[in-house]
Amino acid sequence: MTVLRVAERALAAGFSPATPSAGAVFLHAGWRSCGTWLWATLRDSETVRAYYEPLHEDLARLDRAAIGAFSPGSWGSGHGPGAPYFAEFAGVLNQGGRGVAGYHPRFAFDDFFAAPDRADPALEAYVTDLLQHAAAEGRLPVLKFCRSLGRVPWFERHFPTAFHAVIVRDPWAQWRSARAQLERDKNRYFVLAPFVILARNTHDPLMAAALAHLRVRLPPHLGRDLGLTTSVCWHHIKHLGWADRYRGFLAFWTASNIAALSGEALAIDADALSTDDEHRTAVQDAMSAAAGLPLSLVPRPDADTPPPSERDDATEAARAASDALAFLNTQRHRLTPPRARLLEQKLLAHAGGAAPHETPIAPIEPRAPAYAAAVAYVAATRMLYPLRRAHYHVDRWLKRG
Repeated sequence: MTVLRVAERALAAGFSPATPSAGAVFLHAGWRSCGTWLWATLRDSETVRAYYEPLHEDLARLDRAAIGAFSPGSWGSGHGPGAPYFAEFAGVLNQGGRGVAGYHPRFAFDDFFAAPDRADPALEAYVTDLLQHAAAEGRLPVLKFCRSLGRVPWFERHFPTAFHAVIVRDPWAQWRSARAQLERDKNRYFVLAPFVILARNTHDPLMAAALAHLRVRLPPHLGRDLGLTTSVCWHHIKHLGWADRYRGFLAFWTASNIAALSGEALAIDADALSTDDEHRTAVQDAMSAAAGLPLSLVPRPDADTPPPSERDDATEAARAASDALAFLNTQRHRLTPPRARLLEQKLLAHAGGAAPHETPIAPIEPRAPAYAAAVAYVAATRMLYPLRRAHYHVDRWLKRG
């Protein structure tokens, strides 16, 4: 369903700016894709309770000190001034004041491509509790996710009264922003997190196909401990060049957006919001009707996208985009033609006429020496992990004191 059709349907149903047409607003986005900017346009309203990244792994140990420490000004976010991101979770912490009630760390990255009919009562109950907490205050819940793209149809099935929107950004611009965070600010998160998702979801057929077409290098099997997965993935990434890192990101970007757009959620072109008045107005009208708020989406300057690095290999980047296109073509049956064209255009802009590899291959595992080194690193990490956790808690206690 196009943006215009959603907006027209909302207006035809007689929704006024004071009457929300949805029971909640769910924004599904990738990292560095302007999802936070859209979420922030709704957050300041007194009629809204806006939750930031309800699946974020840090919610498992969130406390009031951590809430205050994490804000747009505490890192090079590019988000502009604002309240601490997790401020709205202060009212849903566990009785002991640590961790969000009902949250489980597996919500962040596991079962990332859950089928719509998959039973997950714990996740459903957790999100339902957030919605009910907002409703008890007489507010519209607005949830902005960065860990939901692969399971947007699941959220649509289990929360059918919510307004769901998927935000799609140009993959090369999104990647350059993530890379700049690492190179400029030593913030590895946005390069690392896609690999954590790849490593924990290789069993999914869609992800497996993406890994094969994009020829992604992965570390060895890691077990189910999230801390260990994260540590070993970073060890693996440090030994990859930027071209192979980009392939991993692009496999994640393509597979997750195919999954996200296979349902009925509104498709928002993040790049067109700054360049296409008609698209921006249609998104503005659709969100206004859903939230019952008059919105004005002022064109956003693309300040978080640095110029290409001199170390970028344009040929390899074009080949990766071409391989991603080849993968997309095998999955077009999942998408309506307009949605398939949206993703195709994003990739074509960077393929540069490069021919894809003729055949996909199994995901590339490390060679024997590299594999042995990774296994040794896993073993060392397992032994040191309790000491690292103890150091973390002692350090936090000293800072509080």
